[in-house]
Amino acid sequence: MSLTESFELFEPFEPLDPFEPLRASEIRRRLSTGVLWSMEEIHVFPELESTNAWALQHGVCGDVCIADQQSAGRGRRGREWQSPAGMNVYLSVRWCFKPVPEHLPLLSLVTGLAVAEALEDCAIHGHGLKWPNDVYYDGKKLGGILLEAVGSLKDVVIGIGLNVNMLPESGAAIDQPWTSLQQIRGEPVERHALMVAILQRLIPRLKAFPRLDITQFQQDWQRRDLLQGREVLVQSGTETLQGLASGVDNRGQLKITLYDGSIKNLSSADVSVRLGM
Repeated sequence: MSLTESFELFEPFEPLDPFEPLRASEIRRRLSTGVLWSMEEIHVFPELESTNAWALQHGVCGDVCIADQQSAGRGRRGREWQSPAGMNVYLSVRWCFKPVPEHLPLLSLVTGLAVAEALEDCAIHGHGLKWPNDVYYDGKKLGGILLEAVGSLKDVVIGIGLNVNMLPESGAAIDQPWTSLQQIRGEPVERHALMVAILQRLIPRLKAFPRLDITQFQQDWQRRDLLQGREVLVQSGTETLQGLASGVDNRGQLKITLYDGSIKNLSSADVSVRLGM
């Protein structure tokens, strides 16, 4: 069964107040039976330091952790993630692989695809993915993904943060261009529906991940790759590179075509698109 076939449609529900506190019962009520059977508990908290931290310390395989607010949200390389109350999506899933797939480095990118699909299911379009783990819209950051291993690599916590109903005054301390779904659509977005859409897309992709079709994955990524063909400046350790972003390889590494024609594959780096390109 394909991922498209495994995505079960469910009956529409009456929309809730976009700013209503999140409830596990409401999320479970809207999820398809297949997704519910593949998960364990949905834990919803009014506030946590970090949903990833909770899942790392207290979660079991298949648990979902959601918070209305984070007091110590974080992104890649320890960067702070602004997490005001009642406005956004702060969600973590603890998942286990036995055995560990050889292509585990692709998991962050596959998660990004699930998030992108979920946004489309909510009638949101025009977004794309910036390697390795960011969701962007019109050159502004909309969300990010943070993966953390639990001891051995067989247990992974997948954290997803999305700016949903945050307005400019709430993100004044953010030091990079950013946007939110409310700013994109011009009206608040119901977070329960968005949470459900993410889980409906993510859980089937996690289940299918050990048997991932690498070729299909690369095609799916290429359609959403915001760096493809763009001139980029890459800072990797003490090395600075310039060239054209040329997609990802079968290990999820970013391919850069340098100006001398050679190709450099990068597994982890800070990548910035040159202004004006």
